Amino acid sequence: MRDSTRHAILSFARLVYAHQGPTNTTMEDVAKASGLGRRTIYTYFKSREELYHEVIKNEVDLIIQSFTAVTSLKISPEKKISKFMLAHMKAIKNLIRKDRLLRMEFLNRSEKIEHFRQVIDVHEKACLALIFQEGAQTGLFKLADFQVAANLALITLKGLETDFILDNFGKPSLETLTLWQQILLRGIKASN
Repeated sequence: MRDSTRHAILSFARLVYAHQGPTNTTMEDVAKASGLGRRTIYTYFKSREELYHEVIKNEVDLIIQSFTAVTSLKISPEKKISKFMLAHMKAIKNLIRKDRLLRMEFLNRSEKIEHFRQVIDVHEKACLALIFQEGAQTGLFKLADFQVAANLALITLKGLETDFILDNFGKPSLETLTLWQQILLRGIKASN
């Protein structure tokens, strides 16, 4: 029961934050939205900041799980790179579509967003390095430093985000992503 109440509070808080923004949301707003009393909300979360942090943490955990799922797929490393890049852009798309305020935060590269992005970045680099390592071990990729390759791939991928957001994740953005994947794979593929 306690876990389901906590989960419900987080779900309603996420909706309220998405609509009003974290700065304009009070614990009373979350209480009204959830149908629970303010005291109940404070039983689970000591402050508005703690509640917001947990909402963001849950979002980050979902993103990390989606990246881990891609690295676990039983497909070629080449296909994993493609799926991983699509998962990255899909995570951004899902976040900013849930929350109009996050859209502006991403476009402006706000300090608040970058703090949470660092956690995701560490995981993304590790996942990409694993994919590159797997490709090298199978003889598909010719790479000496998996970490550097992962870092460069992620920097480039993040550089495409603004265009994706402004294009509303349309066909031109997907074509650009496909072109980037082709360039990357041409550069790291082992010659036969």
